[in-house]
Amino acid sequence: MRSLLIPADIRFPLERANGVQIVKTAAALARRGLETTLALRDSDPRATVEILRLFGIEPPPKLAVRRLAVRHRQGSFVVPRLSFLVRASLLSFRHLHRGGLVFTRDLQLADLLLSLQPRRVVYEAHAVESLMYLERGALYGTQEKASPRKAARIAGREGRVWRRAAGFVATTAGIRDSFEERHGGRERVRVVPNGCEVPAARAFPGLSREQPTRVLYAGQLYPWKGVDILVEAMAQVAETRLVILGGLPGEADLVRIRALVERLGLGPRTEMLGTVPQVRVAEELSRAGVVAVPFLKTAMSERHTSPLKAFEAMAAGRPLVASDLPASREILRDGENALLVPPGEAPALAAALRRLLGEPALAERLARAAWDEAPRYSWDARALALAGLFEELS
Repeated sequence: MRSLLIPADIRFPLERANGVQIVKTAAALARRGLETTLALRDSDPRATVEILRLFGIEPPPKLAVRRLAVRHRQGSFVVPRLSFLVRASLLSFRHLHRGGLVFTRDLQLADLLLSLQPRRVVYEAHAVESLMYLERGALYGTQEKASPRKAARIAGREGRVWRRAAGFVATTAGIRDSFEERHGGRERVRVVPNGCEVPAARAFPGLSREQPTRVLYAGQLYPWKGVDILVEAMAQVAETRLVILGGLPGEADLVRIRALVERLGLGPRTEMLGTVPQVRVAEELSRAGVVAVPFLKTAMSERHTSPLKAFEAMAAGRPLVASDLPASREILRDGENALLVPPGEAPALAAALRRLLGEPALAERLARAAWDEAPRYSWDARALALAGLFEELS
């Protein structure tokens, strides 16, 4: 097996889902015995080992972390982005020249590498970025108007990467299908969902007995995530506590959700804890009575979202309520391992929450079924599937 380089343009640490996914995947691949180098921005004075422990990771012997010095300019996205691309490209070309593999979810970097070295680059798609760009204004609640010309450039980049990459990984079948519909078929494509931490020694924890029951949402607060709908639903569910993990001080999304919570009179029974380290997420999951994944229906969420927090809730043995979308149905089945509700409908979400709270036998049955299935979505299971693809390219 060739050595593996994973370049990622993220801060280190980054507690958001993409940061967790990248770091956990790299660590799992190293545990499988692959010589793995994770290359990302050097953005924190703490030691690498200390930062990895924020993710609950003791560094495997075969994991190396390269922290790239990236230039920054106040208020500029372009300068650090170009700086990262230059440094990551040079590192990648050296790695490829030595016969290694490059595995990245950075579309622009993959396109650049493939233009000069059309072998031994594996791309991982977490969205169809050209589609996501077209609905960006709606997804993030901005007034941004998409440029058809820019969307076409991104689509062209996606087509080139789809055709040229040695291997292609999609985190949902919907992403794979969207690429095939747009760009035709190809070989060496794998659907490998995101993952979760599943301890080797496991015992079903049972339902949380904490009162009042805590309904947990963990993730960003962008409009498409559906947190507004969850807040509205909670106004219809008595004697419960809403716990929201996510959001950064001063950002518009956090301000919007706080205002909605206060307007609906939910302040006394709502905790907004902001973005917290991964180990704190696990603690909050253990206290949760129900976990909600209330995505709205958008082109991206409908087919292209593989939510870490759903997998983490499964591994924690928590009852799940999620929006009924094709991407959700790739892992969740209504009435079997979760309750699925129409996206964007607060009354339906409230009814599902009340049902789980009022029927503990149902809640435990769904939670246990999800818990039983969690190992197939562990980071180690993910690494096994990826390593199989990488082996084909050796």
